[in-house]
Amino acid sequence: MSKKTLAGKRVAITGGAHGVGRETALAFIAAGAHIALGDRDTGRTRAVAEQFARMHGGTVVGLALDTTDSARFAEFLARAERKLGGLDVVVNAADAEPTGSFLSESEAESDHQIDVNLRAVVTGSRLAGRRFVEQGHGHIVNIGSAVGVTAAMGAAVYSATKHAVVGLGTALHRGLAEQGVLVSTIAPGYAPAPEMVADAIVDCVEHRRGGLVVVPPRGRFRTATPDSARLRRTMLRMLGMV
Repeated sequence: MSKKTLAGKRVAITGGAHGVGRETALAFIAAGAHIALGDRDTGRTRAVAEQFARMHGGTVVGLALDTTDSARFAEFLARAERKLGGLDVVVNAADAEPTGSFLSESEAESDHQIDVNLRAVVTGSRLAGRRFVEQGHGHIVNIGSAVGVTAAMGAAVYSATKHAVVGLGTALHRGLAEQGVLVSTIAPGYAPAPEMVADAIVDCVEHRRGGLVVVPPRGRFRTATPDSARLRRTMLRMLGMV
């Protein structure tokens, strides 16, 4: 993206040193936004922020963040707000991948997915939502998944966390819109390119798209219908499964 369509927007991104979070930061920077990256790997986060600022210009800061600790999450957003002079967008991009089949997965592995993929998204959405409602505007973007709509064999707990994120996003989208806060849930297809997911996230913010947005493997994205049965058919059709 080359047009500065989001010039001056202030964006905090969790999981910002890796994968989708990192690509999302690049996409927002290209659109002219100021960025605060948060990640558990503090050294890498700061190095990525410095590299992005040096190569692309603009304000990019790297901050320590443990999304599973609500106090540290609150501190991250407060520091991001101070560094950027406010916040307009929070992207909950931190993600714990599935580790194996349900029966072989350890309790600790399951807990880690639940903590990162669900509890942290609830925490981030609540902290951002309170801040945005108070200021009268803001945009929360959460990362769901195709398996949060259709489920996936061999990734039961991961699917469960993403189903919960989709449900959370639907409820928040309906409940916060009248208070000036948009909530988008991005549902990437199977094995999507991080760049395509990042483009969908930035597109949601640019065009103020709330609700569930599906991203098939080929990268086209659209806002899905809120009706659950039609939603599932839409997802399956876009993924080429019907």
